[in-house]
Amino acid sequence: MRKDRSIPPVPEGSAWAALGVVSAGAAFFYVLMEWVFFATKPSFMSTLGGWERARILLLSPLPLAGASVAVCAALGAAARIAPRARGGMARAGALWPGLMLASAFFLMLDNFTYTLFRIGVQTSDGFWRFGYLGIFLLFWAWGWRLSMAMLRGVLAWRRPVRGTVLWAAALAALLAGLLATGSARARGVLAGAEGAAEGGGGGGGGAADEGRLPNIILFGSDGIGAEHLSLYGYERETTPIMRTFREGRTLVCENAFANSLNSGGSIASLLTGKQPTALRMYYPPEILTGRNAYEHLPGILRQHGYWNVDISARQFADAYDLNMLHSFHEANGRSEGGSRWQEAAAGILGMHTGYFLGATWERLRDRLLHAAGAQDFESAYEQVAGEAAGTEQDDEPRIGRLLRAIAECGDRPFFAHVHLMETHGPAFHLEHPVFSKGREQKEAFETDFYDDSILELDAAFGRIVGALKDAGQLDNTVLVLSTDHGKGWGSGRIPLVFWFPGGAHAGRIRTNAQNVDLAPTLLDYLGLPVPQWMEGVSLLDGDPPATRPIFLTAVDSRLVNPRKWLLDESRLKPPFFSLGSMGMRVGDRSYMLDLRTGELGMEPVPGHTHPLAEGEAPPEAEARRILLGHLEENGYEIPASLKKGDGRP
Repeated sequence: MRKDRSIPPVPEGSAWAALGVVSAGAAFFYVLMEWVFFATKPSFMSTLGGWERARILLLSPLPLAGASVAVCAALGAAARIAPRARGGMARAGALWPGLMLASAFFLMLDNFTYTLFRIGVQTSDGFWRFGYLGIFLLFWAWGWRLSMAMLRGVLAWRRPVRGTVLWAAALAALLAGLLATGSARARGVLAGAEGAAEGGGGGGGGAADEGRLPNIILFGSDGIGAEHLSLYGYERETTPIMRTFREGRTLVCENAFANSLNSGGSIASLLTGKQPTALRMYYPPEILTGRNAYEHLPGILRQHGYWNVDISARQFADAYDLNMLHSFHEANGRSEGGSRWQEAAAGILGMHTGYFLGATWERLRDRLLHAAGAQDFESAYEQVAGEAAGTEQDDEPRIGRLLRAIAECGDRPFFAHVHLMETHGPAFHLEHPVFSKGREQKEAFETDFYDDSILELDAAFGRIVGALKDAGQLDNTVLVLSTDHGKGWGSGRIPLVFWFPGGAHAGRIRTNAQNVDLAPTLLDYLGLPVPQWMEGVSLLDGDPPATRPIFLTAVDSRLVNPRKWLLDESRLKPPFFSLGSMGMRVGDRSYMLDLRTGELGMEPVPGHTHPLAEGEAPPEAEARRILLGHLEENGYEIPASLKKGDGRP
């Protein structure tokens, strides 16, 4: 006799409640497997405490649980209209928890095979990629059968109502408490950031007051040393277009410095106007958290009507990966419209939970699109450290995206952050070599090849100027040249150059400038208030004080996994965690404090054009006090031995 596998008769509504329980369990299983993945590898969770990790685990299933309630409610309503189809609807409803189980199984399999054998969805191509789509569909069928079995089990389960209600009430109270704290914190951060953007000190009488907002192109490339630019007096003509473009109508910072020797920390500092020590973000997988995720230049410009686009290499400078919220409308081909739900989740569930949900969705989506042949999988880390290393240096797609943005711009002003990679090194992939023509690069950072990479950067600048001219926007655009650090992660002088419309504010800044001065300078030019949380100064007011300390951070290189360019979270220890060195520039003097050994080095800055007078530079003891005082102001605990300078902290 054939066994009846249909849904047994139950009181009205019980089947849908049971389906809701099964769906909630599947949601928690999916989130748990992803949580384990992020918690056991270098990720944004690496620097989070145990309680915050637990909050992520407990709160992340709620959106999926809410979707489950909606599905079950819709099916229950339909069953009331067509009661005879109730069994079929229950079977169809089981597809939803089956989908969540299939997603978990699919990602677990991919994690396992890629970790052990370096084989996974991202490595498949051609016809073989569709095999993974078939695997996912098989997992879905298996997940559906498993969901049906659990549904029958829940329907057959008998439990005293009082005990069940008590457990449900306790869980609801716990989740309500977590939601209240997370929601309040997120609302407070966002409200504070918006208030700071609207208030604070700042100039007036700028472009905003006159009703004309210019476009802004922040044009940067990785690892540019000022000493290799003819714009800065280099004997080779490496920047002929930049040097002659509006000659005499340019604001040039002769002695500018980065605030971090690592790209992620430097770019975050550049766009926020905050020191890396304030951001506590130096190297992947660290991200912007708390108020820092909302307080930045693109967010302020956006509030004043700008359309913002981030064009960069994801592993190095991507705003979304840095968790720069409400910043760019588009970042490297991804639209912020697709992450609106992530921002809403951050506001309700907390910032870290929202980021986790966005990251898990991206992992699943990218793999399924690749398996379906709809989109090629791009791994940011593989482009840097894997077989694809070097492909991130192809700047043509990035330049092309900027040229399209210029051509498509209408009456709305735009802000473009462009970070190119051709100058990154140590090897250079040149299209039109001049100084290195006919030669093959044999050593890292060979001068001829490096100079050619800057020459190609200059040519890209010329293409941008041409596109602005064709679009009739050249006289309504602020152009800024910048970089994240010097040649080969060096700490020397870097370019910082402004081309304002009409040659406004032309001249030379001879005392020290820094990347965190860039955002206040642009806001000052626009006539917008400069928020108090920005730590730089406007360079439109003339030379800053000659003895102003310019701070510099460097990650502890011993903590970096060289295969993936990620921090090894298992080795992060207090009091400095990923921070390895703290530096400072005062005039033409460079100081670098090794936080591991306590050793302080001092040397002159090569090529500095505005040396200090005798006795103006701080002596070693004073420099140590300033550096450690800066760390203490940003919440670091300083060991007594490091203050004395007598050995390891």
